[in-house]
Amino acid sequence: MEEGLRRRDAWRVAGKATVALLLLTFFLYQQTIVYLVESWNQIETGEYGHGYLVLLISVYLIFYNRQRLMALAPCPDYRAIFAVLATSMLWMLAVLVDVEMLQTVGLLLLVLSILYTLLGVRVARILTFPVLYIGFAIPIWFPLSPLLQELTADVVFMVIRQMEVPALRVENMIVLPAGKLLIEEACSGLSYFLSALTLGAFFAYINYATFSARLIVVLVAACAAVLTNILRVFIVVYLGYTTDMQHPLVSDHLAFGWYLFGGVVIVLLVIETLLHNSNAAQGVVVYKLAPCNKAKSQFVVIALMIALIVSASSAIVFRAKSQLQPIGNSSQIKLPLNVGEWSVVDVGEDDWTPQYRGATNHKVLFQDKNNQEVSLYIGIYHAQSQGKELINDLNKISDNKVWHTRYQRARLYNAGGQQVLEQLLEKDDGSQRLVWYWYHVAGRNTVNKYQAKMLEVLGLFNGKRQASVIAIAAKLDGEPEHVREMLGDFAVEVKPSLIMLIDDNK
Repeated sequence: MEEGLRRRDAWRVAGKATVALLLLTFFLYQQTIVYLVESWNQIETGEYGHGYLVLLISVYLIFYNRQRLMALAPCPDYRAIFAVLATSMLWMLAVLVDVEMLQTVGLLLLVLSILYTLLGVRVARILTFPVLYIGFAIPIWFPLSPLLQELTADVVFMVIRQMEVPALRVENMIVLPAGKLLIEEACSGLSYFLSALTLGAFFAYINYATFSARLIVVLVAACAAVLTNILRVFIVVYLGYTTDMQHPLVSDHLAFGWYLFGGVVIVLLVIETLLHNSNAAQGVVVYKLAPCNKAKSQFVVIALMIALIVSASSAIVFRAKSQLQPIGNSSQIKLPLNVGEWSVVDVGEDDWTPQYRGATNHKVLFQDKNNQEVSLYIGIYHAQSQGKELINDLNKISDNKVWHTRYQRARLYNAGGQQVLEQLLEKDDGSQRLVWYWYHVAGRNTVNKYQAKMLEVLGLFNGKRQASVIAIAAKLDGEPEHVREMLGDFAVEVKPSLIMLIDDNK
């Protein structure tokens, strides 16, 4: 009886401390919470409209394990305080460089670290899956979208060619005799994939005891979702071919996809019911009752340590953000009028307009002695904030109003030892323009968005917080290799003085 009282006392103290710390964390890190809620509210247009359902399932899983939890006494683990420190720093850096996806990861891991520190390893081990389950509802899965998109296009095109359907493929567009079908990122099947992972993980956790069995269930669900999306796209393409693009599913196939996905889920559940055996069901794990040898005061001490770390991270972010005033001269910088054989000419009414929100824009037109012309665009960020940053999905190398991008994703090109991103632009009248661009962050060049974000972190420490995008473009009215050679020569001549000018504008 005495041990039971000690266990109840431990849960009473630990429960109050846990609730207080989580409320404090969510209040101080509320910008990440707001971002998550906004993602979950985008039910029609977003991939994470199931977020509230995932949260409810996570709470249910904690309730589901209540007997296992009550058999243990929560006991603080001072060693895990380093995990709290590391995850809070991860969140802090993610906020400073405005990476919302990484903020959500940092916050989720911070919550788990708090539980490990305050409740101990044995209790937190039971809570690990219910807490990490929320990961199915945070925006970390979008890098899979282009991979699933490419896989879908590859398989569908291979199948229809095996069926001798006359078709061509241009990147992720399938060209049929009667029309074109573009397999966009929305057609990648990421929504089905996430739904399958979410349902499969929950089903596996409830019905299977071993990790290997659970993993097999999740993998089967994920593969079924991918194959369902491929089947959906194939059916739409085939109907487009056989009906000369007149079938209703050609223009409206989203609802059809969910009906198909629901049918596959039902089939899988029937198969699982037929194969399910008594060994598969999860039994209640019985732990030897063990009291906590920590005094109540130690709960209070470790809770205060966690509160101090969480508050310090938030305070550092607030102070750093308040001091991130624009640096350098935000007015027009003086670009060189002559670079080698190139001279600045009147840009005239150039209708090419890159879209980089929050940047100070500079655009000039250079011409050489052979009357070859190259447009130069520089977008400089003297300071960045959420929504006004160099690396943002809303930023585009063209506004797509006059000049439309031909490549679905910019291509990587090696220009004389330096990598650049290449994009082909086209007007409605058929005229084309080839664009090369790259990023210059913290004094270094890169074409990788993730590396650019890491360089922003470096810039916070070395004082080089300025970030820029540099783009050069030329008309494409002949062989692409000739234009690439011209752009390469121009980049070699203009880049040294240009980079020096940008880095000196502090």
